[in-house]
Amino acid sequence: MSENSRSNQKTTESPPLIHSTRGENIQDIPGDPLKPRLGRRESEPHSEEITYLYKVLHLNFPESRTMWDLHHYFMVETEELDIQFDISFFKDLKIPYSLASYRASKFNNRVPTMAINILSKSTWQMDVGIHVDYCRLLKIPLYIVFSSHNIIKAIYKPPFLRAYILKPNGDYHIQDLKQITMREGDATLNREALIDVSEIIPFKIGIMELAIRHEGDSLRYRLILMTKKYDLYQTLAQKEKTRADQEKTRADQEKTRADQLKKELEQVQRKI
Repeated sequence: MSENSRSNQKTTESPPLIHSTRGENIQDIPGDPLKPRLGRRESEPHSEEITYLYKVLHLNFPESRTMWDLHHYFMVETEELDIQFDISFFKDLKIPYSLASYRASKFNNRVPTMAINILSKSTWQMDVGIHVDYCRLLKIPLYIVFSSHNIIKAIYKPPFLRAYILKPNGDYHIQDLKQITMREGDATLNREALIDVSEIIPFKIGIMELAIRHEGDSLRYRLILMTKKYDLYQTLAQKEKTRADQEKTRADQEKTRADQLKKELEQVQRKI
């Protein structure tokens, strides 16, 4: 075979497939520094509910710091704990820059006032297990776990929300919620289906059943925050929609009044 033939053959051959070995052969050990720093988000419901909570807290509590989907590092004696929270909320903490991770040693060893984990297929056992022990050890005032949709057929099947509320003796008082507080688009409110955590943070927490379904017909749920007056804390988009709806209602009412006045005036004119 000539050199030109061999050259042409080489150029027409398909290049070898590239195989990524990222994360292979790494033991699944919590806090292992060699383990890839993969995010917790595993589905659209999981991601959307993290985003929703972040937007609500960031907007309505601007004097505090809300973090999402970060590794948190805390020193306990000589051991460093690595916990990943979906949402962590630090009351009255200002950090004027973004973070790759939260290292408590850089911030006077502050722990979150509230930490939230939304249960997922790969993390739920840690979220209701060792993470509870870590939060108790660190004395995090409020730790919440929540099911956004059905991922396991167990006692955590939604609607499910659990609040671990730290007491002065260092133990957690556990409160479970297994009924919905309200349905999306329905103003009917079940006030009994709320957990009052206002002794720590000024709101109540509950569960909203969403209109959208997951993968066909599976119900979806949202962790909601309500004021003492039972008003829903909203995102900026929700506030703008509420404002637009109110303005439309006022405009409709004014048009109705104007039409009524015109009608009455016409009746008076006919009588005259």
